[in-house]
Amino acid sequence: MPRMRQAAAFGMLILLLAGCGSTAKVGSAPRPSKPGVSSLAGSGPRTTGGTARFTLSVVGVIGGANVSADENGTLSFVKRSAHIYKLVLGGGFPQELVVDGPITYTNGDVEAAMNDPSVKPWTKLDTRRLTAKQRESEADELAHVRAPAYLVYGVKTAQRLGTDAAGMTHFRGTVDLVRLAARLPAGQRADILAAVQRDFVDRPFKADFWVGPSGRVRRVHVSYRTPGGGRIAVNAAYSEFGTPVDLVVPPARDVQDITP
Repeated sequence: MPRMRQAAAFGMLILLLAGCGSTAKVGSAPRPSKPGVSSLAGSGPRTTGGTARFTLSVVGVIGGANVSADENGTLSFVKRSAHIYKLVLGGGFPQELVVDGPITYTNGDVEAAMNDPSVKPWTKLDTRRLTAKQRESEADELAHVRAPAYLVYGVKTAQRLGTDAAGMTHFRGTVDLVRLAARLPAGQRADILAAVQRDFVDRPFKADFWVGPSGRVRRVHVSYRTPGGGRIAVNAAYSEFGTPVDLVVPPARDVQDITP
């Protein structure tokens, strides 16, 4: 299936002094840091309990070739719904997907449609009609963008590395796949585990998490070596929790149903 001379010494001194400031001057006192969370406990359910806006970047080197993909959009962690925009290095036209329950719309034929008016730019796929083998061969894009947020479920203990002025607390821990499988919500378990095994490695791996004052995971970073010696870095960010998911789909005249 078809499918981002130097400045005068006096002037420099003034700038340095302005940067240091005097606590006697109005507005010069440093802003106090917001208190951070003390642990990762409970951050998984708080993060994955609704909807959010996300960005996801995957960069690396595999077989001597640079690879990268950038995605953004809105998603739901509790319903099968998302609106995803994706740009792949060397992948041509930007991709757009709308996931609405079992139905997935993609603009996979938009480039062909620009050259041939008889081609419909969008496709529609009812995943309920796929065989088990077909499902295994097709990457689940929704699980792919959800997965980094769920990694926190697989961390037993984490090192607290500090909190910044915005109240974002940095933790580092090891994701254990057995623990992850045991703690994932039952309705998400199979899809998330498949995405983690596809996108990361099949052994325990280090991950960094930044948790906001509300206890939600806001950023995730994972860097690892592939079995072939390549290097991959995954960076995800989640924000605007509770934001509506845009499920507006193209008009029927622009959609080709490719359901088997």
